[in-house]
Order: sequence, then C-alpha cells, then structure tokens
Amino acid sequence: MTFPALVPSTRTFSPGQVPVSNQVSLSGAYSSFRRGNRRAGQTLSLSFTNLTEAQVDSIRNHFIDRQGTFDIFFLPAEVWNGYTTPPISLLSDYSWRYAGSPTITDGIVGRWGVDVELVTYAIDTGDLVFDGLTAAASPARTYILDAGAAAATPARDYIIGPTGAL
Repeated sequence: MTFPALVPSTRTFSPGQVPVSNQVSLSGAYSSFRRGNRRAGQTLSLSFTNLTEAQVDSIRNHFIDRQGTFDIFFLPAEVWNGYTTPPISLLSDYSWRYAGSPTITDGIVGRWGVDVELVTYAIDTGDLVFDGLTAAASPARTYILDAGAAAATPARDYIIGPTGAL
C-alpha cells in the first residue's frame, strides 16, 4: 500500500549510514569493517499543514491499515515534490515504516496539521521482482512491482501494479 498522495509542507531527510564496525587493536591501530552495502537508519520527517479532515483521515487510516509501525509501504511522487531525483527512488530496495504514531494538531477552524516520522526498511532483493509482468509462480516472491499478469499463487504479500497496490 502506498502512503497518501499529499505534498508535505516541510520535509527533513537523514541519509543514515552504511553499517560499520570499528575496532582498535591493543597497539592502538584503528580499522573498520563494513557490515553491509545498503544504508541503515534513513529517516524522513514530514509535516503537513492546513489539511482538510479527509486528508487527515487518509493519513490516519493509512497508519491504522499498516498496523502502526509494523507493516511497510512505499512513498508516492508527491512526497518528494520539488526533487528532480528523489534521495531514495520510489521503487527501490527500500520501503518505509512509521517510526511512531502520526501527531495531529488543530489549526484554524476546519484545518489540521500532521507530523509523520518514517524510517526505511531494506527489502531482501531476492524477494523483489521489478517489472514482473509475467512473474512465474516459482520461486515464491514477497514483492512484485509492476505485476501485470503475475501468477496469483503462491500468495504474495505485496503486488504493486502500474496504478498502485493490487
């Protein structure tokens, strides 16, 4: 499922870091070891102002549908409005999770503000098929993007077609 297609008023992105383990030997020599090839701890803070009740409800319902901080989702292009190339591609080996509950504040009469904190979740690329128009039933995949006529069995957790989640 994709986050609601709303343009944030402010956006703060932190690119995280590649997992590294640092070691100092007894002689004082310093060395580090990279523990992965993908960034961890990437965060995105979104603030929305002057939202209608329907827009606030779309964010709240999305949070509830994703079972709070449990389930992943992807971001629409509207979240990165103004970027020629977003810091994280819309369809990449990262998805997003809520870091906590959205904060909803009252604004002027009939308008609200919402603050949302998101964190990246690295998708196992072995379970990810891009442009899987006719993805076979075997091996089982968890995520199929641009699924088209992909096999419905075995059951997939996330099948995302050209028009959104299926």
